[in-house]
Formats: sequence, structure tokens, C-alpha cells
Amino acid sequence: MTTRTGMKAVPHYLALTLLASAMQNLYAAEASIADALLPTIVVTATRSEAELGSLPPSVSAIRREQMDEQFVSDYTDLGKGEPDISISRHPRYGLSSVNIRGLESNRVLMMVDGIRLADTFSFGPYQNNGRDTVDFGALQAIEIVRGPASSLYGSDALGGVVGLRTLEPLDFLQGRGRFASQIALDYDSSDQSTGARATVAGAAGQSTFWLLQAGGREGRELDNKGENDSRSNLRTRANPQDSSSRSALAKVRTLLDGGHTLGLTADYFRRDLDAELYTDLGDPMLPTVRASRSEDQTRRWRISGEYDYAAEQPGGVLDSASVRVYTQQQDSQQATYQTRTNAPNWSRISEYSQDQLGLSTQLGKQWQSGSVGHHLLAGFEISRSELTQFRSGTPLNATLNVRDLPLTTTTQWGVFVQDELALGQSGFTLTPGLRYDSYDLQPENDAAFIKQGGKSVSLSDGKLSPKLAARWQVADKLSFFAQYSQGFRAPNPMELNGSYVSPMGYAAVANPALKPETSRGFEVGTRLGDEQLGASLTVYDNHYRNFIEQVTIACPGSAQCLPGMSLVYQSQNQSRVEIYGLEARAQWAFAPGWRSWANLAWARGSNSDSGAALDSVAPLKAQLGLTFTRSNWGSSLMLTAAGSHDKVSQATYFKTPGYGVLDLTSWWEPVKDLRLNAGIFNLGDKKYWLSSDVVGVPASSKIIDRYSQPGINARLSVNWKY
Repeated sequence: MTTRTGMKAVPHYLALTLLASAMQNLYAAEASIADALLPTIVVTATRSEAELGSLPPSVSAIRREQMDEQFVSDYTDLGKGEPDISISRHPRYGLSSVNIRGLESNRVLMMVDGIRLADTFSFGPYQNNGRDTVDFGALQAIEIVRGPASSLYGSDALGGVVGLRTLEPLDFLQGRGRFASQIALDYDSSDQSTGARATVAGAAGQSTFWLLQAGGREGRELDNKGENDSRSNLRTRANPQDSSSRSALAKVRTLLDGGHTLGLTADYFRRDLDAELYTDLGDPMLPTVRASRSEDQTRRWRISGEYDYAAEQPGGVLDSASVRVYTQQQDSQQATYQTRTNAPNWSRISEYSQDQLGLSTQLGKQWQSGSVGHHLLAGFEISRSELTQFRSGTPLNATLNVRDLPLTTTTQWGVFVQDELALGQSGFTLTPGLRYDSYDLQPENDAAFIKQGGKSVSLSDGKLSPKLAARWQVADKLSFFAQYSQGFRAPNPMELNGSYVSPMGYAAVANPALKPETSRGFEVGTRLGDEQLGASLTVYDNHYRNFIEQVTIACPGSAQCLPGMSLVYQSQNQSRVEIYGLEARAQWAFAPGWRSWANLAWARGSNSDSGAALDSVAPLKAQLGLTFTRSNWGSSLMLTAAGSHDKVSQATYFKTPGYGVLDLTSWWEPVKDLRLNAGIFNLGDKKYWLSSDVVGVPASSKIIDRYSQPGINARLSVNWKY
């Protein structure tokens, strides 16, 4: 306790030091921040390189330099600068998946280098598999596409796409000759973690370039504002936890004559979380538990081969082409060990694995047909996924050594085409797009699945996803956008075939009648001005049908009931949902070296059938920032403010109060290629909650502080590139 109390004094002192250094000689700035900003290139939005300014305002991106300056090291940090982005954090398992405009989990497609990350998966209290399996230190950029995007990406892009792009050898070597390296060290007081990362890149001969990176991190539990430190189910401080992660990235790129590039990438990530589960003690539902601890491990690896072509001269058969072939595996083992009065060696061990093999290819061609310019993009994708889940433990009984869903092989393929039509000199661009997807889920009913009464069904179907987008460049600094798009998400194996028969009188059963979730999205927006002085506004209205939700069926009285069961759980197509809202951004470089900016997101979501609010839609949130930059140092002050989450589906749910949090960050380059970053977060030591963390938690809960965010905390980092 002494160490942690002492740490809280450090941020106060550091805050004053940073603030003083940030304000000195403010009128001696050597250049405007706008002069230092290069055009941001985005790949995810159109599956080809495009300047961010030419895309709808619903597309955003953050580059490596911004990630370092703003301490964006995970998805929670990403949400600080993107008000319509959030991610839920489980007290034991950590971060899960990104929420975009109120949709989360497998309704948002997440990719690394164009390759889909594994699905999220959870079953009961002892298994929870998320998507926080990428080291942000290995990223070159993060790109976010909001709204339905199935016309380019197929299933799961119902709410949007998060594209993570890893470092490239040529970008790392830029301006540094044939060899470059970097060492990065950092410290975060919110979880007492330290991290280290080393990167090297070089040239082999005249046309081959390579990059190697390795990183690691050690830390403890994330601090919060809970004060109950007891070893009981009423504890509100975080359970003691040791965390560690390891990551590695290797790339080789060979440039061939004629615009051809061959590449090979290997990517590895592993996280271990070991905790003392004091919150399991004294639970009225588990009165026999005397000690409880967990050992959780998540691992992901990927190997991919790449081919890219960019025509050196126009007029050929193709202007661009790319091929990706990959294999990827993500697996997790989550173990709970308890001492019980009636079972001194009680345990539950849950294993989950998803193996993926895939191929994607796309072709691009530009030409002029009379007064109409065409930019055609067409592609094909196919993937095969094998899912394995198993539950074991001690002492052995009939409900152990079983699968809660069968071994499942899922095959998906899709073909898409998109043509960007530039209509003469009018400044008007029309972009129609269409994609067809086919998916096939085939279960295998082995003995471990049949043992606990499981029954499964197969599923095969297909879906067309159209899109029509329009852009009108009225003037050099004024453009308007409009878009209609459809999205869909195929049922996953857990929703289709999750099965379990409990001796306690309840069961989960498969549903052969499940349909895919679908969406229709309407969006209009505008961009005006530039990085010197500019703003953007987006208004959207998205309608979703056939939402898949788990329902509770009272028995007897339904055809889904099983003999002897009083309750049956089943995934069903339940509701129609509407989410509408607006997003606004503005920036102003009002003096040399000075820049201010503001982001705002407001949304409303409801079940169109019942009228109930959609709990996953976040309340009004805004961010205001002020940045000052000189040639070798800079500082930023950011205020994040959120309204009360008073739109919940049930009046008994906890409604997170509004809050305002102030963060201060600074960077300094004392010598060339050596950068120091420091930040103080939650300067006012505010007690607050993120609405995404407390969905469904009762307002009467005595442990609500367990979900609170860290108080004042500090981060430090050192980056040396040579």
C-alpha cells in the first residue's frame, strides 16, 4: 500500500513540471503545426490507398507518431481521441472488442494487415475470449470505418471496420539509409507496468528489405477508485493480478522490376494473466469456496505471404493487383483453481482455439470513358476456419471433459466489385459497389459434444451487400458526401449450436432456424476547410434486423424445451434495432505552433419492437484539445467529457454519471532521434465509469466501484532511433 500511495504523489509534481515547460517561450515557435502534417493515407476504407481528406468524415485514422504522442497503447486509449469508439473491460479477462456507434463484439470486423482477427467467444463465467491480441507498438496506423461495410468486407462488418496496419520496412528506413534501429521503453503507473521494445530494419542487396521487432510487458492489475480491500465478494478494489505479454514481428519485402513486390510476414502475440480472485470469496451462490485463483493465457500467431503490383506507367491491362495468403491461429486457456470445503482441489479449465486459412486477391484499373473517369476495384476472398472448444476440471463428473459447442468448420467466400465514377469536371463522384458472400458451417458431433446432450445443425446461406456512395467537391475546401450501404453478419457456431444440459435443471439448445443479421445504413456528411482551419460533420441512421440474442424459455410449454428442464436458453432472431446520431470534428491552427481541436459524438439507439433503449449505445461524448509544438518539443492538453448514460433498457440498471477528465502530455527531443514522452492522465483525480464497462449492472450493486476507472496516473516513454 505504501508504494501505491507514494506513486500518486508523482503525477501531481510531474503535472506541474510538464505544464510549466509547455508554456514557456510560447511565441518562439518555429513553424505552424499545419506545416508538419503530411496527407494521411488510408487503405481500409476503399481497400486501396486514398487520402483521408477525400473520404467521408466517418473514416478516421491515427498514425504512429500520433499514437506515441498521445500514449495510445490499447483500445481504451484509442477511444480517448475517437468519441464514438469504446471497448468493454472485464475485471478478470481484460479488454474484449471494439464498439462502434453502439455495435460491438462480432458485429464489428477487426483486421490486422487485412486479415480477420478471431471471433469473440464466451461461455459461462469461466471462459471469455476477446480480440485484444495485437501489440499496438507494432502498428504503423489504425484506421476506422464507421457504419455497414459489407460491400467490401462481407460478414461481420455490420457496425464498421477497425483496420490495424503493422510497420513496414521501407517506412521504418525512410530517410535513414540501409539500416535503422529503435529501442523503446515505457512505464504506466495505472497498472505499474513496464514495457520494452526493439526494432531493426535493413536492406539486403538493392531490392530486398527486412524488419524485425520484439517486445514485452510486465504489469499488475489496473487500478481503480474502489476502496473496499477485503477478501470477499464485496471487494471493490481490483483483484491482485500479474500480467505479462510478449510480441514479435518479422517482415521481408523484395521489389522486382516492373512494379512487382513480394513479401512474407510473421506475427506473434501472447498474454498471461494470473490473479487472486478474492471477489469469489463469500459469494452466497458459492458458500463453500475458501480460496480462488486464475491462470489465463491467450496466444495468436500469423504467417502471411503477400504479392503487390503497381503499374509504373498507365495504359496497361491492370494498374494494381494484390494477393494475400495466410494462416492464423488464436487459442486461449483459462483456468480457475479453487479450494472448497467439499472439494479441496476444485478446478475448471476452458480451452478455445480458432485456426484460419485464407486467400484474398484484388485487381484495380483506371481509365477514361468519354467524360467519365473509372476507378474499378474487384476482388475475391475465401477462408476456412476450424473452431475447437473444450471444458475440463476436477473433481471429474458428467459435466466435465465436454464440448459446449461441436468442432466446427466454417467456409466463407466472397466476390466484390466497386467502380468510382468521376463525372467530368463537375467535381461529382459516384461509387456503386456490390458483394456476394457465401458461408457454410459444418459441425462434427464427437463424443465430447454428445456426452453432455449436445445436438447440432449445419448452416449454409449467401448474402448480397450493395452500396452506393456519392461525393461532390464543390470547391477546393468544401465537399459533401452521401452513402447508402447494407451489411450483414452470419450466425457464429456458438449462436447456432451452443449446447449444454445442466443437472441443475437448465439447458442451452441449438437453433437451426437462425438467419443472418442485416443492416441498412444512411449517411450524409461534409468536410470544409483544411488542417489549418476546418471541420467535418456526419449524420447517420442505421436500421438492423434479425438481431441474434439469447432468450430464456420457461418450461414446459415450448417445443424447444427438453425433458426435465425448467429453463432453456437459445439464440434467436429477436428484434429490429435503430441507431442514429451525429459526429462532428473541428481543428484550428490559430497561431504559429498552436493548434486546437474538438470531436463530438451523439447517438441514440433503441429496440424498434419494444421501444427499449439499446444499452450498448454510449452517451454524448466530446473531446477538446489544445496543442503547442516547436521544432524539438511539444505539449497537449485534452479534456474528455461525457454525459450521463440515462438511456438504459431497464430502470434498475446503473446509469453512469457524466464526467470530465483532463489529460496532459508532452514530448521532447533533446538530441536528434531521441524522444522523451510524458503524460499525466485524469489530472483532477476524478472518480468515473465508462458506460461500456457496466452494461446490465444493477444500480443497487454494492460493488459498482469495482468497475471505476483509474484516478490520477502517469506514463513515461523513451524512444531512441539510430
